[in-house]
Amino acid sequence: MSPTHVLSSKFNEDLKRGVLEPLLREVQEDDTLLLGVRNGYISVYYRGGQLLKVEADGASGYKVTFDSNHDKSGVLPGRFARHGCADVLTQRLRSVEDTAVLVDVLSEVKRVMDRSPKLKSALEREFQQVAARVNSRARSANSSHYFVTDIEHASDNARFDMLGVRWKHDERSNRSRLVPVLFEVKYGVSSLAGGAGIVDHLEKTLTQLALADFRARLAANVESQFNQLADLQLLTFNRGTSTHKFSVVDDHVQIVFLLAEYVPHSSQLKPMLDECDKKMRVAQESLAAAGVTVDLRFACGSLCGYAMYDCTMLSTDGVRKLLSAWEPVN
Repeated sequence: MSPTHVLSSKFNEDLKRGVLEPLLREVQEDDTLLLGVRNGYISVYYRGGQLLKVEADGASGYKVTFDSNHDKSGVLPGRFARHGCADVLTQRLRSVEDTAVLVDVLSEVKRVMDRSPKLKSALEREFQQVAARVNSRARSANSSHYFVTDIEHASDNARFDMLGVRWKHDERSNRSRLVPVLFEVKYGVSSLAGGAGIVDHLEKTLTQLALADFRARLAANVESQFNQLADLQLLTFNRGTSTHKFSVVDDHVQIVFLLAEYVPHSSQLKPMLDECDKKMRVAQESLAAAGVTVDLRFACGSLCGYAMYDCTMLSTDGVRKLLSAWEPVN
């Protein structure tokens, strides 16, 4: 199955060596930015919010879009005018010089987003971008076992906070051992229950994974995004000299929950673990019949870090032991 999230060869070349090269270089050098590969366009994220959307516009170059909801007071045009480029977000990017002008004023766009109520209320998204950066581009990414290939991933009716792969160190000599991972981020205790909570999300994800078409599309997108990000120098790992493409396994998927700002003395999570176990047992028969192994894991930090390792991905039993260790001694 062909991936739905892929850039054209021209778009890819324009990022690496053409019109958009200044923007790619800025993302490579600025740890606060993250590039997402979409269906024929890219999203550049800042603090978990979409800073820019850049899409090809035929012979007219590249169209740039900024979410005006982040600038309710309308201060950006005046700030751009002081830089001598009032129309920087309305004109097409047709040359390296056009893109360089855009990059030069990104600090103004960031400044507006820093004060945006919409962004300030989206702590979960900011957390997931930090987790994505640490496990994809930061120095620790070369030692972690997980790479994040996308945030805010949408494909048909499926929505996931993050996509990625598990690629352990003892597998690095094999470029065909990437295990697709579906990440769900929950920020704070209040996000664990309800219609968008842990148990509901797990049930929906297991239902989707039981469908061969969904698994094929997931594999195609994760594989395509990993290869494109690696080609754009947006993933950090020891590459060697091989130019072979990376590929994912077709018989293994992980579902990983990242619980941010969980309160240790809370009692909410324990009963949910029992429900998760029940959902997994019900789904195992159909998944086994399809020849697919699905692991449910909960990410646990390595001391205070965000980097993810196979040994810190806890099963439900592992989480129970951790919660028990947190219980106060009478």
